[in-house]
Amino acid sequence: MVINFVVPELARTGGMRVIFEYANRFASAGHDVMMYTPVIPFYPYKGQIRRHFIKYQIAKVHEFRKRSFKPPDDIYRYDFEIKYLWRLKNSTIRNADAVIATSWTSSYPVARLNESKGKKTYLIQDYEVWNSSVKHVDDSYRFPMERITVSKYLQTLLSEKFGSDSTVIPNGIDFGVFNPGQSKSSGSGSVLFVDHPLSNKNTALAVETAKLIHQKFPDVKFRAFGTGRYHEMPGFIGFTQNPSDNEIAELYRSSDIFLYTSTHEGFGLPPAEAMACGCAVVGTNAGAFPDYAVNGISAVIPDKFSPEAFSEAVEQLLADSTALCRISDEAVKSVRSNLDWNRSVDRFLKVLSA
Repeated sequence: MVINFVVPELARTGGMRVIFEYANRFASAGHDVMMYTPVIPFYPYKGQIRRHFIKYQIAKVHEFRKRSFKPPDDIYRYDFEIKYLWRLKNSTIRNADAVIATSWTSSYPVARLNESKGKKTYLIQDYEVWNSSVKHVDDSYRFPMERITVSKYLQTLLSEKFGSDSTVIPNGIDFGVFNPGQSKSSGSGSVLFVDHPLSNKNTALAVETAKLIHQKFPDVKFRAFGTGRYHEMPGFIGFTQNPSDNEIAELYRSSDIFLYTSTHEGFGLPPAEAMACGCAVVGTNAGAFPDYAVNGISAVIPDKFSPEAFSEAVEQLLADSTALCRISDEAVKSVRSNLDWNRSVDRFLKVLSA
């Protein structure tokens, strides 16, 4: 098949990594894949003026020119062609068997394409209402497209809120990168979490949990990682900025427990990756987490969004090495059985060819 992906811009995010993974795997399977991205990132505030984002768009154009019209050096590996466009329309995109919108902002130009550009498919990885015009986000889910969601939560949301059907295809995990590696010695214990600017990631809960645990168990090691430092943290929490996938996997492998504190997610890659690397995840029941994690068996899900509830769960695992190892082992098994890339790719291709 000839398959076109349309992305809002090129950036290192969890959602973009999923898109690149699908595009690479489609190409490896013999399909003709091309990715289209705008020179000026799609504007998420339709009908509104947001000077900060306009400045961001202008900065991206200058950055693009400095790169001589090439993708960023730090973008994910790709085995397909990436094409920049000033505007996505019928005359600038090739004919194809399928065209895939990968965000609500890209769904609008894709919806306007004619039939020769391929079967219109909408990959929905989250309810993208942050920093956006919510009405236009909501309207995008009613476009006459084939919709693919990455979790049962999103499928239910689209059905109940918008009356829109979708097919659930969970993200896969690259087990060549995210795996337990050699057995590790937990020592005095180590806890890891992600620092992120979006409020739904709830990093503050992880920081407050770390403070409570540190008061009782000062020998426990704490580390965080992210694209930047977005929250103030005490000095006992180490930080790794903008790590590569291999570095992230090593952080997971060298940690005993991963804190997943999101209030809501479309999917939530970090806990799945952590589990694949043998971390016992203490996390909220957000996104796809309940699709592959079972409380008390392959993860621990506190009953409250509070530092006290999270710290108590972590402390119980640190005090019971047998339970920690059992949950760690079950975590690896659960992710491998539920989040297989080959199965997800096969299901996606069937949707495109139906």
